[in-house]
Amino acid sequence: MAIMLSSLAVYVNQPRPLESVSFGARLNSLSNAAQSGRTPSTTTEVQQVVRENIEGELAKGSFETVVKTLKNITYGYGGIIPNLNMIYENELWTGTLNCKIPTENVASFTFDVRQFISANGKVTHISVSITETVVNQTGLFEKPLSEVSIGLRESADGGGEPPIMSQMKTVVSWLFTGLAWIAQGLIIGVPLCFVSLGIVVLADRGIIPAWRKMLKGKNTSKMVA
Repeated sequence: MAIMLSSLAVYVNQPRPLESVSFGARLNSLSNAAQSGRTPSTTTEVQQVVRENIEGELAKGSFETVVKTLKNITYGYGGIIPNLNMIYENELWTGTLNCKIPTENVASFTFDVRQFISANGKVTHISVSITETVVNQTGLFEKPLSEVSIGLRESADGGGEPPIMSQMKTVVSWLFTGLAWIAQGLIIGVPLCFVSLGIVVLADRGIIPAWRKMLKGKNTSKMVA
């Protein structure tokens, strides 16, 4: 009996081997393994890319100012200008700005560019092409930029009239039209006034007195009779 108890005590006190992996650690290991071997999720998106071509004529001497302002407008809409080509010949500038603008800002950018070019000349041509593509993207994706090409050239005749000159011509035209109407009114109205005055004078000094004399003559003959 004593031998059996001694053997049991030795067995109990003998160190047991540790479990290889706990249940929670095993789950974490499986989760990490799944993440390490997981393929990224794929999503589908429709993208629009706009390509525009704007051409304009500028008044002589305004090319430098227009180019600087268009650069500031491009940067203000989050765009860039990868290419800028300029040529100076016969005292006139010509050039092309190739701009890249975020697609969501293209419409506002085009309106501002057209308005500023018109203030310094005139816009002769605008063409717009919109392309939609379906792409599969994974993770982070950088949206493409739309392309806007702006061609400018100075014109010897001023690239059209500035708005101020056009407004002045309109006002002068109105003035001439008004003066013409006044002149026509004077040409027709003044003679009519003299004719009316002559009729009044003739009636007052000729017709009315003669009529009165006729009436008096008739009354006198009746009384004598």
